[in-house]
Amino acid sequence: MAISILLIDDDNDDCELFGEALQEVNPELQLKCISDGCEAIAFLETCTELPRLIFLDINMPRMDGWECLAALKGRPDFGGIPIFMYSTSSLPEDKEKALALGALDLINKPNDYNVLKQVIRQAIDRM
Repeated sequence: MAISILLIDDDNDDCELFGEALQEVNPELQLKCISDGCEAIAFLETCTELPRLIFLDINMPRMDGWECLAALKGRPDFGGIPIFMYSTSSLPEDKEKALALGALDLINKPNDYNVLKQVIRQAIDRM
């Protein structure tokens, strides 16, 4: 089955929690977790079917989320994939920057598992 959602995040705990919540929301969707922007671009260049949705953390090593977002949106082969920035940041300027660079939204990483499921549900509705 093809990857439905790509999560680009260097925090393994966040990836595991996101995967568990996604399975509860929709067990038919497949998740792929990648730990940085460079790996994500390499993955996308070689995958046979692009993900339907990307969640992208801001703070990561090597290539951060901003650089990755700009790189993805600058490529015609990846530019059409909906991307949500997914971060602990709640700064208004980060949300403005995310939207200006082409993300659909900046979603704050929720501390509550049920809120995480709700966030995932709402994002899937926008796929």
